[in-house]
Amino acid sequence: MDTDTMHTNAATTDPSPPRRGISAVMAAAIATGLLLLITPFPHGFQGEPTGSAAFVDEVEKALGSKHWHHFAAAKIDGDEVTWSGVGADENSEFEIGSITKTFTAALFADAIERGEIDENTSLGDVWPDLDGDVAAVRLTSIAMHRSGLPSREPAVSFGDGLASIVSRYIHTDPYRGTAADLVNSLEDVSVGDTEPEYSNFGFAVLGQALATVTGTDYGDLVRDRITAPLGMNSTYVPDSAEGLVHGYTASGLPAAPWTLGGSGPAGAIRSTAHDLDIWLRATMNQTAPGAVAAEPREDFDESDRIGWAWLTTKHRSPNLTWHNGGTGGYRSYLGFDPESRQGIIVLADSTNGVDNAADLISSDKASPRAAKRDPQLTRGPRAGSQTSTVARSSSAGDPS
Repeated sequence: MDTDTMHTNAATTDPSPPRRGISAVMAAAIATGLLLLITPFPHGFQGEPTGSAAFVDEVEKALGSKHWHHFAAAKIDGDEVTWSGVGADENSEFEIGSITKTFTAALFADAIERGEIDENTSLGDVWPDLDGDVAAVRLTSIAMHRSGLPSREPAVSFGDGLASIVSRYIHTDPYRGTAADLVNSLEDVSVGDTEPEYSNFGFAVLGQALATVTGTDYGDLVRDRITAPLGMNSTYVPDSAEGLVHGYTASGLPAAPWTLGGSGPAGAIRSTAHDLDIWLRATMNQTAPGAVAAEPREDFDESDRIGWAWLTTKHRSPNLTWHNGGTGGYRSYLGFDPESRQGIIVLADSTNGVDNAADLISSDKASPRAAKRDPQLTRGPRAGSQTSTVARSSSAGDPS
């Protein structure tokens, strides 16, 4: 057989690829290309280093290699502070998520010191129209995450609930209700077991209860009673998302700012490493308004004891008093040891947890802990979580 015959036979016996198969391959290739365009590849921190180069290296090693954007950090040792950052510095603004709860807890303690409420004040005392089990819930139990209130604010309506779910996929603020919506939702809330359980809803209610008792908006309370007296001029509760810088998801996609509406007392504060250094020192030194909130009162779980919002580890050397935070585009961690007067603050504008920042001033004597629930708002303690950062705080939709 000559070569021409061989070529002819080969052409007639090789089946042509089905058009359906070609279409599927082309569709898959196009879809892959689109995904590559909208999904950034993982990479390290972006931007120019700031502050101490050695401390930048320490933070990067502690947090590991993930899809990071920017961070700012502070390490406190007695009267000295070391700053570092990449693409940010001590004056850069971040959402701090559930670290906000430490401010709400301080306002609670401060209101007790002022005689405006006491440790037995209940939700029914604040809002006399409430009845049933929810009216008997004490503010103290809320401050210690053992009130039996649900973890999340009930949806105002079906449409609102659906919008909140959708927000998790399009990376927008899932907290849509006003302060009035939050308070009204208490009428339909079922109170569960009073075992320790992290509750963003509870802390939102606590903050709005304090606003009601004092006749002052929560954001104004934070300013008038904490940030202004301490000189924390870059720390505030935003009124709207307009003009606010945004963070990023764990894969590097932009995430809209969170202001949380009526749930602001659970995680809406924006701050800087510089201002949180002031907050950490004043709380650690017991000079901050309501600093007594940081003192541990009861066991929270196998790893931590809890004061009002603040958690204190039981198995580290030294043990740290801490909180973390997380929102749709940020993670944060703040911890300190009052005996050694050491502290650590790490703020990052992506949703990869930063709880390992604790290892920069303390070591874990027990087996590695699983991340606790933030948060988001990712979870607030460990939520935070931020939570999530420790990670107690965060599931995707909750301030850590």
